[in-house]
Amino acid sequence: MDAACSAERRGFLRLLAATTAGLALGGCYGGPEPKGSPQAGNQPPPPPPGNLAPVWQTVPTMTFTQGIASNISIAGYVSDPDGDALTISVNGLLPAGVTFDAANKRFVYDGVGAIGNTSGIVLTADDGRP
Repeated sequence: MDAACSAERRGFLRLLAATTAGLALGGCYGGPEPKGSPQAGNQPPPPPPGNLAPVWQTVPTMTFTQGIASNISIAGYVSDPDGDALTISVNGLLPAGVTFDAANKRFVYDGVGAIGNTSGIVLTADDGRP
């Protein structure tokens, strides 16, 4: 290692000690800089993609009219960026006459249940992957 290179490396080490110990040493070894190193002028490659979590859009307030059987789909409010099939579950007590059809991702009202207001229902989407 020549004197200029040695001086450059010592300067780099002082800077490294003054700032952070997580930087990689590079510089004077004579070969090309490894891809992603600070000296190569580019950022390290992103990590390979893993499983991405399902994405929810805001589900609006749902209203059913007593005496009229109906259903409201929530399928358009949840998706999986990886294209995985989703299992949707409901955590909370639904009003009388309302059920959740998980297979079709929809709330179903039988038209008979009493008028009620329910809040705090939690919908959970699971793609079956960690």
